[in-house]
Amino acid sequence: MASKDLVEDLCKFYEFTLGALPDREELKQAIQDTVTTEELAVFFMLPFAGPIALEKLESKAGKASIPASELRGRVNRLASEGFALVYDTPEGTVCERGNPIFMTEQQVRKQEETPQRTVYARFFDTVMERSAGAVPTKTPYYRVLPVEATVTRETESTTIVVDEAIPDPRGVLPLDIVSEMIKDASPIGVAECYCRKTKRIIGEGCEHSLETCLVFGPLAQTLIANNFAREIDHDEAIDILWRCEEEGLVHNVDNCMAEIQSLCNCCPCCCAVLKTWAQGLTNAGAPSRYVVSFDTDKCTLCEACISRCPTDARAIQDGHMVINPESCLGCGLCVSACPEAANRMVLRETQRRIPKTHDALYGKIGREAIVGIVKNKILGR
Repeated sequence: MASKDLVEDLCKFYEFTLGALPDREELKQAIQDTVTTEELAVFFMLPFAGPIALEKLESKAGKASIPASELRGRVNRLASEGFALVYDTPEGTVCERGNPIFMTEQQVRKQEETPQRTVYARFFDTVMERSAGAVPTKTPYYRVLPVEATVTRETESTTIVVDEAIPDPRGVLPLDIVSEMIKDASPIGVAECYCRKTKRIIGEGCEHSLETCLVFGPLAQTLIANNFAREIDHDEAIDILWRCEEEGLVHNVDNCMAEIQSLCNCCPCCCAVLKTWAQGLTNAGAPSRYVVSFDTDKCTLCEACISRCPTDARAIQDGHMVINPESCLGCGLCVSACPEAANRMVLRETQRRIPKTHDALYGKIGREAIVGIVKNKILGR
C-alpha cells in the first residue's frame, strides 16, 4: 500500500489542478488501494508536464538507488493504472506523468467492478458536473467537426474551404473533414467513452454506444498496451464514426490542426464538454468553423432537427422555426436530419485561431492553467 505522505502529495497534485476535492478521504483511500509506495515514488520523478526519456529517468532513479529493472516494472505498473503514459518516439521510449483527469478516466474505463472504480466514477462525475468553468483556462481542449456529408456533398452549400497548408508528416489535412483528419493516423485505438461509462457506473447512463472514443499516435500506444483501448484499423474507425453520426453523437477532436491524439463522439446527456457549452462556457469545447443557415420556405416544421440538435439551439415559436446561432455548435446533425434540405452549413464570419499541433495546444493550455491557478490562489478563490 502507498504511504500516507505520498498519497497526500498526490491528492495535493489533484487539488492544484482541480481545486478542492469532493470526498477527499474516500479518493485518498482508493489511491492507496491502486498504487504502491514504490510506484508513487517513481510517479513524482516524472516531470510535472511533458515527457522524459526512459534513459534519463533511469539515471534519476539510479541516484535514488532504484535499479533499472525495478524502475521499468514500476513505470509499466503506473501505465497499467493510467497514472503514466509510456510510448515510443524516434528518439526512444519516453514516459509522461498522467494528469488527474486522465488518471481518473482510465480508472473508470476498467472492466472489473471494484469498490475503488466506483469511488473514481463518483469523483469524476462530481468534477464533470462542477463544470469546466472552475478550470482557469481560456483555450478550448476540443473543437467540433461537422457531419462530413454536410460539408462535402455537392450542393450549393458544400464547398470545402481550407484556410492554409499545414506542414505535417502525413500530408495536408483539411480542417473540417473527419475522415481526412484520421486518414494516415497510426496506431488507431478505440476506447469506451469515460463520460458515459462514469454515468453507467453510478446508475445514470444513457443508451448510446459506449465504445466511441478514438485515440491515435502516442496516446493510442499507451492505452492499447495497457488494455484501456483496443487497436483497430482505419476502416473500422470510419465505421465507428458513421455509426456515431447515425446515433446523433457529436464529433469532438483535439483543438488543433494536425497531430490529433483523440476524437470523442459525444452525447449531450453525459458529455462534460457539451454540458459546459450548454452552460455558456467556452473554455472546454469550441464549435466547428461552420454554423447552420436556414431556409424558412423549405421548412415543413417536421421537428426532425429539433430532436437532433444537441444544444437545444432550435425551437418552434408562433408557428415558425427559430434558431439561436450563439448556441449552434456547427455539428451538422440538423442538416443530415432534415428531409427537406432546409438547413445548410456555412462558414462562420469570425474564425477562432486553431493551434497547429497537439503540443502547441496543450502547451498553451498548460501555461494558461498555471497562471490561472496561481492567480486564484493569490485571490483566495
